[in-house]
Amino acid sequence: MSKLQPIKLILLIFYVLILIFVFSGIIAMAAINYGRDYNFSFNGFIDPDLAQKFGGFFGGLIGTIFSISSVFLLIYSIINQASENKKSELRNYFFKMIDYHNENVEQLSISHFDNTKDYLSKGRRAFVIFKLQISELLILVREVANESGYKLNQIEVLDIAYKIFYYGLDRKWLDFMKDKLKKYTGKCPFIIENLVNKIEINKDRKIGRTNQTNLSTYFRNMYRAIEMVDGNVYLSNKEKSELIKIYRAQLSNPELYVLFFNVTSSLGKKFKEKGFITKYSFIKNLPLDYCDGYNPKEYFLMEYEEDDE
Repeated sequence: MSKLQPIKLILLIFYVLILIFVFSGIIAMAAINYGRDYNFSFNGFIDPDLAQKFGGFFGGLIGTIFSISSVFLLIYSIINQASENKKSELRNYFFKMIDYHNENVEQLSISHFDNTKDYLSKGRRAFVIFKLQISELLILVREVANESGYKLNQIEVLDIAYKIFYYGLDRKWLDFMKDKLKKYTGKCPFIIENLVNKIEINKDRKIGRTNQTNLSTYFRNMYRAIEMVDGNVYLSNKEKSELIKIYRAQLSNPELYVLFFNVTSSLGKKFKEKGFITKYSFIKNLPLDYCDGYNPKEYFLMEYEEDDE
């Protein structure tokens, strides 16, 4: 509900009460001044003196009421104009954030994590490489867990794989990653060492490389844009949904894939706490069989585009 809705409701109630009061006054005055035996038909005789008194009373009452109404309407107009100005400012800033999102994506230029593939992937094509890296890390985490006898469920595999994808896993910052994955060291004490050993075996495949430099600003800007719209008191829920829908339309399938793993992992805590994904159906366009065995419906209960097919 927007900030103006209570004001509109108060004004509506005020005018309804005015109408009730006016009609009640007319009936009451007619009963008092004319008496029950007075005939109001056009064929009856109208006492000019009583009619003048009643007309003066009625005119004064209506004039006063309309004067008060004019004040209320003026106040409402001022508040409404201020509200529209606030909405306009927010929309302008929101669209600048979308422009920044697209500029950020267009400036991406990354090499393949497979060193034998000597080319750069630019713009949204970079998210295809991100998707491939996450996919391989999921396989690697499951492989290491099985070989080591660790029992990891689906969400734990996802969380470990995505954190490695985001922060990277290299012997140079092994202690850093042990801290980031410390909640798993009790259950899987040597999983970090085993993972880094597996990664180092194949020198041509850098699937442990970091991606936070490219993605930290990307997700920070996305979260800030949604939070700004969601918390605005001047926009109605419908207006908020329409704006977020515009942002959602900017995202390609590989972007939605990376977004899904980000918000499903523990790194997406803020998104989940605020409920932005389900509230605004933000991954509605994500194909359900696109996430390497993970069904988005199991993690985010909402309507998906494929549900309409």
